[in-house]
Amino acid sequence: MDNSNSKIVFDEKLNIEVLTLTGMIESLPPHFHDYYELGYIESGSRRVICQGKEYTIGKNDLLLFNPKDNHTCLELKKELLDFRCFHITTERMEELTLECLGFAICPYFEPQIVYQSDLIPQITELIDLIENGSYCDLQKEELLYMIIGDLVADYSQPLECEQIEASDIVERACEYIERHYASNISLCDLSTFTGFGKYHFIRMFTREKGISPYRFIECTKMTEAKKMLKAGEDLSNITYQLGFSSQSHFTNFFKKYAMVTPKQYSKLYNV
Repeated sequence: MDNSNSKIVFDEKLNIEVLTLTGMIESLPPHFHDYYELGYIESGSRRVICQGKEYTIGKNDLLLFNPKDNHTCLELKKELLDFRCFHITTERMEELTLECLGFAICPYFEPQIVYQSDLIPQITELIDLIENGSYCDLQKEELLYMIIGDLVADYSQPLECEQIEASDIVERACEYIERHYASNISLCDLSTFTGFGKYHFIRMFTREKGISPYRFIECTKMTEAKKMLKAGEDLSNITYQLGFSSQSHFTNFFKKYAMVTPKQYSKLYNV
């Protein structure tokens, strides 16, 4: 029996999401986000692959996933996993770094895994305050600024395009996907568009991006789905615009990546 539970909360004042996963068993497929995911293992252990590097992580290990970092979480042994994290958009991160440092940047966190981080107590306290609906904005803001300030000072460098440099061909393919993700893009379409054979294109794209073209399309759809849900669009309309065969198909797809249903996510922004 699946006893896993997920909870997602949006703090309007801080303008960040908090996601808590308890009793999770299943592995997560390779994916990326368009936002920062900063979280930690509360209990359990997992094998994490991020940007081609493999880590074994456990209790009180901190995960620092940058926007577009390709990562996956795999079962290490038969045990439950409790995980808590923040989701912070690049725009919000720039605001936070401006407050913390005096200038706005999109930091690139490295390494992506910090073992036995000293920041876990502060992160736990802030997540508890947000999940419990605390109205003490000063306390929450103070904690958030301290956490981000320390992370940026200790584990980051400015995020520049050169750090995630990909060939012009792959970048053109990504732009094509971002324009046509709602249609039924085929490998033949991508192969024809780039002028490379299918096999060579897949290998080149995966090598450059760390994720397959198929997964890239799924993540692009996921990004757009969240934007539409935030805007309060109807599920049937989202299903149609994103090219899913049915509403249940879209719901299953969304939950696979977000760990919550589209309705749960939409309620964060549309009360």
